[in-house]
This record gives sequence, structure tokens and C-alpha cells, in this order.
Amino acid sequence: MDYRAIARVSNSDLTRLKEEHLGYWSVPSARWATEQTKTFGKAFHQHLLEPESVGTVLEQLLPDLAPKQAVQLGTLMQTIRQDAFCRRYLRLSERERVVLFTDPMSGIDCKARLDMVYTSPKRRNALVMDIKTTSARTQAQFLQSCYDYDYDRQAAFYLDSLRYADHDEWATTRQFRFVFIGVMKQKPYRLFAVDATSIPGFIDYGRKKYRFWLRKWRDEQESDRRPTDRVSSVTAHPFQRVA
Repeated sequence: MDYRAIARVSNSDLTRLKEEHLGYWSVPSARWATEQTKTFGKAFHQHLLEPESVGTVLEQLLPDLAPKQAVQLGTLMQTIRQDAFCRRYLRLSERERVVLFTDPMSGIDCKARLDMVYTSPKRRNALVMDIKTTSARTQAQFLQSCYDYDYDRQAAFYLDSLRYADHDEWATTRQFRFVFIGVMKQKPYRLFAVDATSIPGFIDYGRKKYRFWLRKWRDEQESDRRPTDRVSSVTAHPFQRVA
């Protein structure tokens, strides 16, 4: 299944919509992500989550990576696979799982591609894990990046994809958890973990944000305006943080 060809709204689509409305440089993930960084991130995820396709993918990506980055990639893989928690769920989870769902508030058809999702044998519990490379050097810095990069919106969007999945696959699931794993891109290559579902208000705030942008998406579809006609900035956006 070609995920990009599925005609539904993804969390990445909402990021692009936000960039269009607030200005590209107002979004930290866009402001600081160079093409080289994006290439490295793609190679990292392919190597970790889809090892069966590593040969083909890395043939395409590694020429764009400096030799130092290729070594760095191998080091990050080793760091994650040596961690007992990560190793366990890499083995037990479905990787790169595509979930189709409909947001019950807006009626918009959505899609999500989850790094890893583990469902307990009796389907009572579900754990979603998302792995990020990070420049953070402390747990506190990684936690702050979860707010800076709209990870709260991503976590809410992904958890709700399971709750409202089109085929009711997780209909009997009672507990949903979402954990971000951050791996430092520099020495000493530490791992950080943030249980997003344990932070008061984190998921609820992220849900408000993604539904705000879904409404924007629906309004623009209904008005049938072209992308060039969209407003380039919003002066009173309810989720825009003031420095």
C-alpha cells in the first residue's frame, strides 16, 4: 500500500496546513529541518523499522549522507537495539502500521502511519511508540521539544486513529498509551523516554490542536479555494505560543 497515495488527511498534512497559515518559519520543525536532516531521519526510520527494505532504501539515501552520518546512523541503531525496552517492542510490535479512521467531530477521513504499535494478546491494552532523533542533551530538553514540535498533536492524532479505526480493530481496548523515545544524535547517544499519556493535559491539548486544523482543512475544502488563495498568516491563532 502506497501510504502517500491514500486520499485522506494525515498529521503531516496538518503540519503543512499550519505552515501555510502561520508562515513556514513559524513552525520549528520546518525552520530547523534541513534537507540533509530530513534525509538522515528517513534513513534512520527505514533502517530501524523496515530492515527488510534497507538494501534498496539505503542505496538511494546513503549517497546523500556524508560518511560521518553513515557511521552515526549505525551508532544510533546499536544504541536503540541494546536497550531492553526498545528491543522488546521492536520484536513484538507491528511496525509502520497504517491505520485509517474517521474523526467523529468533523467527519473527515484521516490516516496515520505509526512507527510501532503493540496490542496485548487479549486486545485490552495498546501501546504506541514513536522514535525521534534529537539534539536534546537532557530529559527536560527532550520533553520541551515534545511541545515545540507539536508532538502533543501527533500523539493525540495517532491514539485517536486507534480509537476510531475504520474496522473497529481496537474497539475492546481499554487502555491506550503513547511513548516517545528520543535518541541523541551526538555522544553520548543517550535515550530519553516520555510517556505522553501520563502528562496531565498533554493529549487533550494535542487533540484540540489537531481538530482545530481539521476544521481549517474542511473549511478550505468546502470553499474550494486554491492553495495560492489561502491566508498566509493568522494573527490570533489559539495555539500559537508567545515567546
